[in-house]
Amino acid sequence: MFTLNFNQKLFRLDQRLFSSQIASKLAQNVEEVAQLKTLVDKNKQILRQTSTGLWESVIGLEVHAQINAKSKLFSSAPHEFNSPVNSNVSYFDASIPGTLPVLNRRCVEAGILTSLALGSRLNMTSFFDRKHYFYSDLPAGYQITQQRTPLAVGGTLCFPVLDSGLSRDAYQGSSSIVQLQLEQDSGKSLHDEEGGRSLVDLNRCGAGLMEIVFGPDLRHGEEAAALVKELVLVLEKLDTCKARMERGELRVDANISVRRPGEELGVRTEVKNLNSIRSVARAIEYEVARQVMMLEQGGVVENETRSFDLGMKKTLPMRDKEAKQDYRFMPEPNLPPLRLVDDNTDHTDMINISPIRSTMPELPAQTRSRLSDQFGLSLVTAAQLVEWPDLLDYFFHCVTFSPNSYKELADLVFTVVQENSNQTGLPALEIKLKPEVLVKASNMRQAREISYTGMQEVLGMVLRGDTREVIEIVKDRDLFLIRDRSYIENFVREIIELKSDMVEKHNKETNKKKQGKIFQALMREVNKDPRVEKVDMAAFSQIFKKMLEDSS
Repeated sequence: MFTLNFNQKLFRLDQRLFSSQIASKLAQNVEEVAQLKTLVDKNKQILRQTSTGLWESVIGLEVHAQINAKSKLFSSAPHEFNSPVNSNVSYFDASIPGTLPVLNRRCVEAGILTSLALGSRLNMTSFFDRKHYFYSDLPAGYQITQQRTPLAVGGTLCFPVLDSGLSRDAYQGSSSIVQLQLEQDSGKSLHDEEGGRSLVDLNRCGAGLMEIVFGPDLRHGEEAAALVKELVLVLEKLDTCKARMERGELRVDANISVRRPGEELGVRTEVKNLNSIRSVARAIEYEVARQVMMLEQGGVVENETRSFDLGMKKTLPMRDKEAKQDYRFMPEPNLPPLRLVDDNTDHTDMINISPIRSTMPELPAQTRSRLSDQFGLSLVTAAQLVEWPDLLDYFFHCVTFSPNSYKELADLVFTVVQENSNQTGLPALEIKLKPEVLVKASNMRQAREISYTGMQEVLGMVLRGDTREVIEIVKDRDLFLIRDRSYIENFVREIIELKSDMVEKHNKETNKKKQGKIFQALMREVNKDPRVEKVDMAAFSQIFKKMLEDSS
């Protein structure tokens, strides 16, 4: 038995040595990592291609969302960002003997609302457990979590994937939800490298977290980034988590493995504490490429925890998970079961789901559907509007003034309105260009009363402080399009005489496709004439075609 174990250890040591040599080579050759090709078929199935064949990446996320509550999960200590170090710490947070946890009702309600929004099934009775591990920023030596029976299980999150590198057309991705559980956050270690010591800030210790575990349903880093972006929108809409990743209010762990298509799941690595949407995509794509190259060169993928260095744009090992850690889970003896009810009666000792369900707002997916179904916007435009609540609010204000083209209206919101809002630092509805004015200018262009250039001139003057009605500005600047037939016919005659050689070539051409290309070339020549800014070009095009036919 001793010999077998000894040989196994030697073999494992050889594997690690060989893999570390490959990892060293990989670290010196980041450009080669970027050459992994991504293939997407018509069904949006994503595969990776190298010179040796196809690979499939399998990705699952674990998201820790800090609950938006005034106090912590089990204590009355305030929960505020950027407070002085160790100023928001109760006796319980510091694990002073004799202190007991008291469950924060607001945190439970936030977890319930989030579970309902994600389509998860709430457990009417759930339990809290102790997860034991030692770290300096966890003074109790254990974390209170929900290991046996979490608050909710199941559900699905659908999200739009807009990355043009994956698909020319936007598509809907989805990921199953394994569970949603409530748990404590840990404190924060502050490392003083010069002084050679570490300090601990317990302000965050005990803050309420929702851990949302997703199934291994993703196949690309951009899909993972799109999922996180959608989850952020949902949490912000519910106001259950502010989801400001730069403040650590939402942190992502990515579980990543690769395999040949159709084979069993490979050995996974976990990339911890990704704190931006871009980092999620980049870390996953690097790790996929690293694992593929490791396997193709004869190495083995270690079951380990890694971090992502944004500056180096690569993942780095933190600790291996081969020797599975024993967390010694046990029921939390100081907390009773968390019981829920779902009816219209008041309960003092249980939390009622029904009134929480009644507060559910319109979710991002529902808003996108409304924008597409009611206003005819594309999935891309609808998704972009939902990502910018300020611009979405402006768009909905514009809709009340009966625009003729919702598509042009959305385009103007993303160009003129957003640009001015960014320049002035003002919310969209507070800039000088009010929704009613934007709609009036757009409607005049849609009615072919003014050109696109004319509309831009009107909007520019309004943004510079002109308070006159749109029609008055158009009259004063003489921006009305010329629709007089005799004027347009004279314009056409001049073009026909000036470009007689191209006209003759057009009239002699019998192939309709080639004739159309010649007409387009003629129109490009027409557009060089300054009069096109004043002429109704739709009318011009019709008259031009008719006079070309008559001249043949």
